[in-house]
Amino acid sequence: MINNFNNFIDESYLESNNAPLYHYTTTYQFIEILESNILNVSSFDNPVNGNKIKMVSLTRNKNLDFSYYKPYLDVIIELDKNKLLKKYKISPYDFFIQSGKEDKPKSNIKRKEPFEFEELILEDIKNIDKYIISVNFRNDSIFDKPVGKILTILKNKNIKIYENGKEY
Repeated sequence: MINNFNNFIDESYLESNNAPLYHYTTTYQFIEILESNILNVSSFDNPVNGNKIKMVSLTRNKNLDFSYYKPYLDVIIELDKNKLLKKYKISPYDFFIQSGKEDKPKSNIKRKEPFEFEELILEDIKNIDKYIISVNFRNDSIFDKPVGKILTILKNKNIKIYENGKEY
């Protein structure tokens, strides 16, 4: 969220771009997302301006590397930011600043925590299939047994499927 001029400088360039947003999840959570057609807010509380809230966490970075601290996130959902903006309020978010784990903004090269380029939505995203551009299965998760069901659903909805960045 943009609360002061420095945050504005760090985040404002994103307001005008048409780039997609990404949500990282597990294969099993992705099955639940597809079956319910809802991307639910997190089940845990996140710090925001001194409050604890539940949110949908998104990133602008399609190449974000979670492998060193969240290696189990093996599915990347690419979402249409412009369609989302028609129904949902999307705000920049920096977990590391909000949680007190970092005191330097993204513009400071001495920052020690990663740059997640995070965005948040404070409510469930319903009819998620209307916003999905593509799905990228990482780490050979596309070969997991439950993925066959996912592939059928995605193909029926004409959603592009990728395996480690290459079209499936």
